[in-house]
Amino acid sequence: MSVTLTFSRLVPTADGGSRFEPIEVPVLLRDFAPPAQAFGVSSLSAATQTGFLHLPAGWVGELHPSPIRMWIFVLEGQMHFEASNGEARQISPGNALLLEDTVGRGHSSRVVGPLAATLAVVRLPEA
Repeated sequence: MSVTLTFSRLVPTADGGSRFEPIEVPVLLRDFAPPAQAFGVSSLSAATQTGFLHLPAGWVGELHPSPIRMWIFVLEGQMHFEASNGEARQISPGNALLLEDTVGRGHSSRVVGPLAATLAVVRLPEA
């Protein structure tokens, strides 16, 4: 079994802005937790810290670079992210976004809908 998971990531552009691009994560059948049955596992990446963010309903983050290189995973609520080139993504529970736009103008973000957003964050080493 071979599967490829596709997520989005925000990356800086040469003009100081940001854009979305796809990131593909291959998943292969592995005996990850014997004696449990084999299942799909991606390569494991180094992480330096983990934590959570809790953003209240109505929160708006004006154009800003990501403070760290990180994966965010939406646990509750919905978030809207817009790259400086105008392209946007909405992410909801079960979705992830890789933020790598740590330089330049960055992106804007906001909580969508009536609920607060809770995100799990995994800080990655600088690339």
